[in-house]
Amino acid sequence: MQAWRLTAANEPLKLMDVPDPVAGPNEVVIDVKAAGICHTDVGYLDGTLTGILGFTPITLGHEIAGIVAQLGDAVTGLSLGQRVAIPATIQGPGTGTDGGFADKVKAFDYQVIPVPDGVAWEQAAPATDAGMTSYHALKVGGVQSGTKLGIIGAGGLGSLAIQFAKALGAKIYVAEVNRGRLGTHLRLRDRWAR
Repeated sequence: MQAWRLTAANEPLKLMDVPDPVAGPNEVVIDVKAAGICHTDVGYLDGTLTGILGFTPITLGHEIAGIVAQLGDAVTGLSLGQRVAIPATIQGPGTGTDGGFADKVKAFDYQVIPVPDGVAWEQAAPATDAGMTSYHALKVGGVQSGTKLGIIGAGGLGSLAIQFAKALGAKIYVAEVNRGRLGTHLRLRDRWAR
């Protein structure tokens, strides 16, 4: 299979042929349908965070969604063909092991969560990292129905926080510092308000 590999800091990713992963005990192999690009990946590329990687060369990509293609021995609760995602972890795919910037990725069964039908791959993958950051912040902050919430910046994390806060029933106020983007955010806000 092919994978985009980081060989060293300050070097571009290289498309390389690598062996297909094989599921061992308590592992699954997933056919990757989407893998998000996180700012952490930029840190791995520019040398800022490269030192925390498990090894190099490594296949990056820690925001992953796809279909279970192979089950290892002792795997329970998952089935072939099932839609899944792999939440980001320090020791997980894309940081501690080869990640999702490839045709296939291997993970332990406990690292895999189901993805409902109807959730687009390109939404499921970043929801495992960026989405969880926003959601966790709202939960720690005690946001619930009726909470008045101010969000500064409606970029990647902010826009996800807006959607989660709306689903929780909060009254949302957004401050955006990039006036050139204000029209876009107002259109998005109006769409989310429906």
